Amino acid sequence: MGGLSLWLIPHDDKPFVKTMQELISETIPRQFDAKTHSFQPHVTVTSDISEDAMKGKSPQEWLDSLLLDELKLKNEHNEVLLELDTIEAEDPFFRKMNIALKDNENLRKLVALCRRESGLDEAFAQKEYRPHFSLLYSDIPTKDVKAKVPLIEMKIGFALGDLFACCGGALCLGGSMVLVDTRKEIEEWSVMATRVTPWAMWRATRGLL
Repeated sequence: MGGLSLWLIPHDDKPFVKTMQELISETIPRQFDAKTHSFQPHVTVTSDISEDAMKGKSPQEWLDSLLLDELKLKNEHNEVLLELDTIEAEDPFFRKMNIALKDNENLRKLVALCRRESGLDEAFAQKEYRPHFSLLYSDIPTKDVKAKVPLIEMKIGFALGDLFACCGGALCLGGSMVLVDTRKEIEEWSVMATRVTPWAMWRATRGLL
């Protein structure tokens, strides 16, 4: 992946984050003989950001300067809803196994704004952006990955299913948007700057849990 990336990440002390990290780093890799990669649970807002887009600002200064107030996002009133829905196996390397998110207009508005501020095409947010929560980066044949989807569905349901009974599918309120250096090998990716996102609501559908 070229350039820098913006991710949304949940608070790392939540049970669902622990479950997802175990799936990414341990459970799913054990299902395959091929090489896999470990990475932090996240939803990508946009990637391929050039360092030139910062116009001389430090990574933290640039992230803090993004005009997110334009969106008038607010906890419980106008939040960005990140609703994990169905587990998919797909051909692209970075979406080899992922949880598709239900569509959310505020998320698309956030993507458009961040791409505008990064000097990238805003129209991507409506035309091409496919929000997802990656579980596997790999070149493994998609048909082999698809065969493991029912097992992963079962493990997620077993680990997090009682969240629907107690919390209606709520996984986490808040978290952060992070600027990540994704120019190197996956294992060398690193967070360059962090900005809190109290308006991000992480949920799971009944179908997933």
